[in-house]
Amino acid sequence: MKRVLILITMLFAAQITQAGHHENGMTLSKRQPDTSMTITSVNLGQDQTVITATGDMGAYGKVYLTYNLAHNSDRKGGSVTGQGRGATAEGIAAGVFAGHWYLEGSKVIMRNVVQIDDGTQNLDVITFDAAKSTLAVEVYILK
Repeated sequence: MKRVLILITMLFAAQITQAGHHENGMTLSKRQPDTSMTITSVNLGQDQTVITATGDMGAYGKVYLTYNLAHNSDRKGGSVTGQGRGATAEGIAAGVFAGHWYLEGSKVIMRNVVQIDDGTQNLDVITFDAAKSTLAVEVYILK
């Protein structure tokens, strides 16, 4: 399942890259405004880095996220998996995601396909700036 989600993410990322270059390219709409999250921890490891964050994300409420970044051999990219939970007055929403990450200067850019327990799907683009200790999330509608 993890490999299927990563493959889907890569296909969507390729189509998004092409969207501005072709008249009939794929365009995605934002599900909500971009969100700045508070980083709660960064745990470095030889094979994996784990980043946790929290923040308010519109309809998802107070959200808690965990990003598990596996490193490629060059340590400049790799796969990412994780989970998120959102708490509102109505209850808890849960989501799982998988994708790919890469380094761009001091920034870690992640692109994930997210499956929410209500049946919706998102493409999240996450930018973690290690130099500034910031994490921003862009959420696009897939389903």
